[in-house]
Amino acid sequence: MNSLKGLGICIVLASLAFALTQISDVDRVLLGVSIAIIAVSLITYVASIRRKRRDRRIAGG
Repeated sequence: MNSLKGLGICIVLASLAFALTQISDVDRVLLGVSIAIIAVSLITYVASIRRKRRDRRIAGG
């Protein structure tokens, strides 16, 4: 199972590299991807904090 997971990651990276060679405006694509990664990270972080507070409140501590 893990070997298939590694193979999938290799395929994704290869397709990403191929796509970047075909795109003329790479800087904008990388900027958009960076913004998307930052947004997802912030949303996950805020959700984690809310979950931690809720769990602490339910546990009574």
